[in-house]
Amino acid sequence: MGIYLYYEEIFNFYITFVFLWRSFRIAANLTTIESNETSQQSESNETSQQSESNEVTEKEEELIDHMTLVDYPAKLYFAGDIPTEVHGRVEYAFSIIQEKLGKYPVEIYFVGTDESEKDKLSNLFCTNREEAGNFDSNDLRFNFQDFDDCMNFIDERYFSEYLRSGLETEQRGYQASGNKGHNGQFEQRYHLLVWSKPIGFEVENGEGYNIEFRGVFHEYWHVFQMAHMDFYNCSDKNVRSTCNFDFDSIDYLVGGTWLQEGTAVFKEITILHEQIKLGNLKNTQGDIFQDFNNQYFDGQRAMEQCPGMSIRDIKYSDPCSQAVYGWGAWAAAYLTHKVNDPYVFENVYYPELKKLGDPELVFANTFGMTRDEFFADFDSWIYLSEDERKIVIPTVEENTGRLYYP
Repeated sequence: MGIYLYYEEIFNFYITFVFLWRSFRIAANLTTIESNETSQQSESNETSQQSESNEVTEKEEELIDHMTLVDYPAKLYFAGDIPTEVHGRVEYAFSIIQEKLGKYPVEIYFVGTDESEKDKLSNLFCTNREEAGNFDSNDLRFNFQDFDDCMNFIDERYFSEYLRSGLETEQRGYQASGNKGHNGQFEQRYHLLVWSKPIGFEVENGEGYNIEFRGVFHEYWHVFQMAHMDFYNCSDKNVRSTCNFDFDSIDYLVGGTWLQEGTAVFKEITILHEQIKLGNLKNTQGDIFQDFNNQYFDGQRAMEQCPGMSIRDIKYSDPCSQAVYGWGAWAAAYLTHKVNDPYVFENVYYPELKKLGDPELVFANTFGMTRDEFFADFDSWIYLSEDERKIVIPTVEENTGRLYYP
């Protein structure tokens, strides 16, 4: 993994925070304060900007939620201090992954390192929430009370932290953005992604360029995953008023941190090498096996912090949490090899999960074994030699980028 640092947003923490935040707002009975003047989008770099390609009119559809396929691209919003040439490169990266995985209602905010521009971006975020109807003092469980409430939430919980991460990235000389994450917001019927300064996109084909693409592929895979998880309890799926958002169902449907993050790393690597074979990206990081081997050693080092533990049980809060990325990617490869299908997660597992809503049943149906049976094998297999393990890494076909097992 090198200096490509993953600072994933923690879904368990996100859920807890949302409940505490909304409970605090209800108990405090905050006074409604007149909202600040909203910052205006423009094509210049004067304020926070939305990529021109995203000026696509949304169709008003009653039942749009985080699971809905839409006909418009991801909405990209940049802090004003992010160079304009970065915008097109980011847009291109997201167009690649949306072409592969589909378009869902996504908003992505890129925070720079300038405090005033960060504040303008926060203002823009809350303007978007206001226009989306996410202000409702009578329903604080899923909405903001007012503009100031929204500004406090997005700044304290997200944008200020991402600004600090961007400053650290610059100070330490990292090649690419150090902090990026899927930050939920399913209860407001869209996906929120936030990025610290995407420094690797500043130089096309520079040292951090492919790393940034990997980050885009990784985080959008989380969009795809969550878009195949139904968090609503409805008496009538076609009538929104009969639906209640069920926060408690998130952990259950995710199916484990190892699966959530392991498949994301598997996809970021395989899609990167697909794009290299297609000629869309230059190969600056070696072959696909080298990338998986790097993940193996990262996972191995992490597991030294949790001797005797299985990645099945690792959570983000554990000292060995990095193993769910490194060895999780090998777990995903093991499973795709088991069924001889490198595309089994997007073509079978997640579509079936959306249909059935039972991760244990879907896992058994997809891979021909229970999770217990899988880990009974995998937990010893992962310690085999490199030659014995490498058969689970798919081959990438020249010119087409197609993944296959010989």
